[in-house]
Amino acid sequence: MIPAFLIRAAIDYVRHSKALSDSNPYSRCEEAVQAATGLAKDKLGDFDESLLEIAVATNYWEEFFHAEDPLADEKDWREGLVKRSSNYDNFDAWQTWFKDSYKQVYRENNIWTSVLMTAWAHTHQYQLNYSDNKWSFVPSRSYLPTSQIWKLEPHLETIQEVILDCWYKELRAYFELGFRIETRSIPYFGKVECLNFDTTENIVHWPARAHKMHNEKIDLGKLVADIVFPVSDSWYRHLDNMIFAHEHLDVSALINRTSYVFESKRHLLELSVENEPAKARRKASAEGWLVEEVEEETADVAS
Repeated sequence: MIPAFLIRAAIDYVRHSKALSDSNPYSRCEEAVQAATGLAKDKLGDFDESLLEIAVATNYWEEFFHAEDPLADEKDWREGLVKRSSNYDNFDAWQTWFKDSYKQVYRENNIWTSVLMTAWAHTHQYQLNYSDNKWSFVPSRSYLPTSQIWKLEPHLETIQEVILDCWYKELRAYFELGFRIETRSIPYFGKVECLNFDTTENIVHWPARAHKMHNEKIDLGKLVADIVFPVSDSWYRHLDNMIFAHEHLDVSALINRTSYVFESKRHLLELSVENEPAKARRKASAEGWLVEEVEEETADVAS
């Protein structure tokens, strides 16, 4: 089972549990951590419980702000958090105000940290991220609604297998061109839309003839997410309507789309061996390959 799917499933179960209907969002987050921990022990074997708690907390509060079917108390909490956090341009000021105003209930733990950081991120167009043992804010780009996750579930294993097979073919093609791809596992439970392909780093080592000083990273998780769950005009991700025409998986369409996206990245890197990045991008685009817009890097703004 994909760890990220396990986490979102646990959160959805707890949010709709009749036994917890008289609870509150904070208590349900605690219950979600317990539910996900139980599932992880059964499905994942060895795992970092502290990292899992952080992953569940960040996913829970992100769902809290984007839920398609918010509960009554979630609406009240959401309204209050949005109203108050939007008054502060600086996260530290917001955190200080909240701690002082709610010192009777606030505790220094991962759940409250996630509440405050996700609220501030939501009102300032960021997303909360936790990696390398630190919290940070990254530009907000998209969100995968829970309803789309359940539509994916029956096809999850098949899609993973197809994409993994396409990736293995790409690795062989890179090798034949003189590239070397180094794969490193990272302590991260990932996002559902990335289908577990974001739990590793894929570092491209250039052929000797390239004379490149810096290695390239392939964001395989994002490539996969954009294939299966492209971002719609509404900013939310939805199952691709060609791959899932009439809600049935078209494996041929999945293979064709995945191959095109993966090959586009490889051809761009191949052209970059002897060309400056801008020129390589122009050539790749002229040849009909997919070329993404260059995104400006944004510095983390969390302390």
